Amino acid sequence: MRHDQIERLQDLAEQVAEVFLEEADPQNWTGAGYMLADMDKDMRGGRYWDKKNAIQTGSLLARVLDLRDRDSRSADTKTPEDDAEQEINRFEKQAKEMVNAVIARATSKG
Repeated sequence: MRHDQIERLQDLAEQVAEVFLEEADPQNWTGAGYMLADMDKDMRGGRYWDKKNAIQTGSLLARVLDLRDRDSRSADTKTPEDDAEQEINRFEKQAKEMVNAVIARATSKG
């Protein structure tokens, strides 16, 4: 991903985070300050919708942050040393398998 796109995702994440913080605050939900037993059907429905909306905004925020961080995670986790180490381990494993196969053939013939 291009650097300008990552910056735009960061800006978007900050905007969505502000909305999420407002929507997730129970004081901003329909019926704030009322006991559940004192709420009518419309008020309970509005409260339910407020919570679902906050959850969806939180999911959107998580997705935006995931997209923003995707390239940096893959770039940070792979180094040339890691690649070399993986290749060495793969060749060592192949060599051990070959040695074991030769030993197995030699002992089965004898």
